[in-house]
Amino acid sequence: MTTYHNLLIDKQDGIVTLTLNRPESLNAMTVDMGDEFAQFVQELKQDQEARVLILTGAGRAFCAGGAKGNLQSRTSGDATRNTEPPKVFYNRFLSLRQLEIPTIAAINGHAVGAGFCVALACDMRVAAADAKMGLNFVRLGIHPGMAGTYTTPRIVGMAKACEVIFTGKLYSGEEAYALGLVNRVVPTGKALDEAMSLAREIAANAPIAVRLAKKALYKNDADLLDAAIDIESEYQAYTWTTEDAKEGVTAMTEKRTPKFRGR
Repeated sequence: MTTYHNLLIDKQDGIVTLTLNRPESLNAMTVDMGDEFAQFVQELKQDQEARVLILTGAGRAFCAGGAKGNLQSRTSGDATRNTEPPKVFYNRFLSLRQLEIPTIAAINGHAVGAGFCVALACDMRVAAADAKMGLNFVRLGIHPGMAGTYTTPRIVGMAKACEVIFTGKLYSGEEAYALGLVNRVVPTGKALDEAMSLAREIAANAPIAVRLAKKALYKNDADLLDAAIDIESEYQAYTWTTEDAKEGVTAMTEKRTPKFRGR
């Protein structure tokens, strides 16, 4: 069995729980974590005993998005150099879309930017009422990534997706539920329990029927997802070269409001 340093794995009664395990950094995404994530997905694809996957985070956050060091390094490159790394980085985590079994994100705490995108890439989401989540990319001066422009309108509709993406606002669990971003909202500390309850309900059903039902729901989506990743990589690479991106990342580091100038 593969040894993971950035992930925790638990399996019981056909329910697999995958925990992002970098609590000291609010489970911020790194290349190493992504490599392990993709490796685990490939292993899980071969597990015929698995019926449902729950994705959650260790400690007080689900996932804070891309690690700050990665964000700062990208503002120093040009668009050509930046295009491929975002795409490769996205695909490590978005590999979970390849799974035939249902996936549930248990949003136990903050899920921000790319971290929330991974939750949106799951089939269902359960959130703690006090969790904060959103796609804050434009508040950093960069284009959304990790398939956020693909998943969000498919979950909440175009008009609400525009609000979520254009404002870059962070929503509470209650607000996210009202928008339709999450399926269920529960009290603090109960997200994983509720996700497990939902997973048991699903796992009790005929596994072949469930897998085929998921396949039918997402039929013909793969090409659209690939196209979205391509365009996001191109546009995000361009915005990384702007002065606004440098200002956005600097402001985040300095914990102040950025002053964007449109250049």
